[in-house]
Amino acid sequence: MRLGPVTVAFGLLGAGIASTTSRSRCTCPDLRSHTIFRRQDSASACPVPQDVTVTAPRGTPFVPLSQSELDSIVEWLGGSGLGLNLSDPSSPTLAMSDNYISHIEILKPNKTDVLSYLSGDSSSVPRYARVVINEGAATVPGVMQYYVGPLPISDTTTMRPLDYFYNGPNGPKVLYSGGLLDKPRQRAVEAIVASTMSTIADITMDLTGLAYYGSSDNRTNSEYFIQNPYSTDGTTGVLWLPWRRLAKAPWDQPSGLYVSYDIAGTDASLYYLRMIVYNLVVYNSTDDFRAAWSAGEITKTPEPTTNDSFLDKDRTGPMRDLEDRFAPTVLTLDGNRFRIDTDNNYLTYMGWSFYTRFDKDVGIQFYDIRFKGESVLYELSLQDALVQYAGNNPFQTGTAYSDRFYGIGSEAIRPIPGYDCPYHATYLNATYTSGTNVQTIKDAICIFETDIGTPLTRHKVYSDWEQSTKGSKLVVRMIATLGNYDYIWDYGFVVDGSITIDAYASGYVQANYYRPDDEGRWGPRIGETISGTMHTHVMNFKADFDLVDTSNTFVRTDLIVENITQPWYPERGVFESMRYDIHELASESEGLLNNPPNGQSMYTVVNKNNLNAWGQPRGYRIMPGLNNVYLPSQRSPFLLRSGEHAKQAFAVSRQHDTEPASTAALSGNVPEAPLVEFWGFFADDEPLQQEDLVVWANLGMHHFVRAEDLPNTLATSAHASLVLAPQNWAAGGENTRDLANAVIFYLDDTNSAGVSVPNTNGVDVPSCLPLGPDDALLGAFDG
Repeated sequence: MRLGPVTVAFGLLGAGIASTTSRSRCTCPDLRSHTIFRRQDSASACPVPQDVTVTAPRGTPFVPLSQSELDSIVEWLGGSGLGLNLSDPSSPTLAMSDNYISHIEILKPNKTDVLSYLSGDSSSVPRYARVVINEGAATVPGVMQYYVGPLPISDTTTMRPLDYFYNGPNGPKVLYSGGLLDKPRQRAVEAIVASTMSTIADITMDLTGLAYYGSSDNRTNSEYFIQNPYSTDGTTGVLWLPWRRLAKAPWDQPSGLYVSYDIAGTDASLYYLRMIVYNLVVYNSTDDFRAAWSAGEITKTPEPTTNDSFLDKDRTGPMRDLEDRFAPTVLTLDGNRFRIDTDNNYLTYMGWSFYTRFDKDVGIQFYDIRFKGESVLYELSLQDALVQYAGNNPFQTGTAYSDRFYGIGSEAIRPIPGYDCPYHATYLNATYTSGTNVQTIKDAICIFETDIGTPLTRHKVYSDWEQSTKGSKLVVRMIATLGNYDYIWDYGFVVDGSITIDAYASGYVQANYYRPDDEGRWGPRIGETISGTMHTHVMNFKADFDLVDTSNTFVRTDLIVENITQPWYPERGVFESMRYDIHELASESEGLLNNPPNGQSMYTVVNKNNLNAWGQPRGYRIMPGLNNVYLPSQRSPFLLRSGEHAKQAFAVSRQHDTEPASTAALSGNVPEAPLVEFWGFFADDEPLQQEDLVVWANLGMHHFVRAEDLPNTLATSAHASLVLAPQNWAAGGENTRDLANAVIFYLDDTNSAGVSVPNTNGVDVPSCLPLGPDDALLGAFDG
């Protein structure tokens, strides 16, 4: 018999075993006077949960490229017939002005092809590769994207511009200066930075205690960071470099020195220093900087502290009372209750089933999500994680990160068992391509079932009965380290048919150099020479609803307060009351939505052609949780058009294979000319009633930095969430009446001693879990 996951505090386990079976009475000794119960020596050990297999109904349609496929594509691209004039990307002499392959990966298949395959109407899904080529030798240099296929390589394989889902001004191309800072470009940047900074190393050493002679020079004790975005539309290239101590967690060891370079184009000889900023004073050249320093005209500010003990995470101080005991943890005592097909990345759990896919840009993605056999979502996936900063200096003001640009999936890490994920969790490897090679991150995805901490339903009718239903959900978790922050993404599949999305952030804040004159307007002082920096995290998610089928409607139900009169209240006259105003979004012109004031609107996706027993359209509600924020600045030049997906709480659009994502990785440095202009999805104002709909939802945090962000930001407050919940979905009410992990007592259901006993549906506590007398289920109506 199966028991759901439980949370156990090992130091407080009881000694007596209380029977939970129906019509049996506890014969345990009375140990209520014992303050602490000890583990029962005779209790048997719980077995380590084993994965239970399942076979996917069809092989996964999301097969990544193998190394042999990658090699065959590279060989084919190098064929003389294509005229690409490709250089070897691994060559140590590779130049910015060369043409070379930057990246190859599987092209995510079209939804129409996947649905046809999953329904059995087709035998396979066409396979194509997405190929990114740095075209430095082109008349107009840039980073160009193509699709190659069908695969495997054959006489029918072709290469075409990947223009069918990029609606930006340059189609599938990013002009060169807005492209990647890959190795050739990094070498060019490092050369000019080292040559200029070494000439003023005596000045920077005097003013900041920092000097830079080059990354490989032993005299160097500082490092620079390259701000994003560093272009506008791909024709410009401007770097702002903040200078930090080369030491532990440099994000929190900044100075008041900033240097800017122009790096436009592929000719490094044209790169030049634009300006130097120290203590917010601008110097237009190294000569101007030296002249001011020699004349004693520079006001020196405190150097970054050399005492970095505030960044340590080693335990310090006296141990708290009882902290020597092992903390509570989640245990699956009776074996895993989910099944997995690791060959096809297919999972089932308590009525849920879905495929997963791993993406270099965004990590884990979910497809063909079904509950009790019925379709709920075609796709649920992260699209991007933006961070917009502000501050009284050129670095913080102009910083706007698109973490998709860095590759969220490629930065996934292996969780620490027992800390990042419960002991006995199931782990999946993450496989993706980087450049022209297959990469695998071992155990990057953890899967476990957890008690949600509260019952799903419960009620007591004192004169009759009492019931409680255990709350459980399956969690699929990914953690990625993106520079100074670690992000945790949880996707939860609850036994009641709900889906939860939770995002957490922890790590080191990107601190600012402390200036008393700023008066905390961009963040409070949090250290000797640092202050917090105001910033906003926004994470965009795609929820492609297919409720039963692809004919869905978005409904907004507003709670309206109005003045009314009613004949049964003549003495009240006109008074305020409430009602619903139900409105279906007619077309995409209504599709950009924000959170309503006071939560007085409900957003649902319904299928009007599929009604429940009471004639109500079956659907799912989109419920804001914690911190459903969007970008506070709508017209920032650093996220002008590249951040449109993050400028409202929710958006609803028609699904199209030509609109598969709200953004693109290479849009991260071209805010005026992104590959994807999200608001362009709504320009044709297509109808939304009983159509294939996609909801784009934002969640995140306005990070009001505080002293408690050091050494690391606390995930308890850096937390955002969203719930997708059934709305009139179930045929006969809510979805938990078929759960066996539930208990019910009836007043007249007693044993021979007259003590009330429960019906536990045959699900008993395993013998390996020692229980105390207070855990007994007997006597619910006895006091």
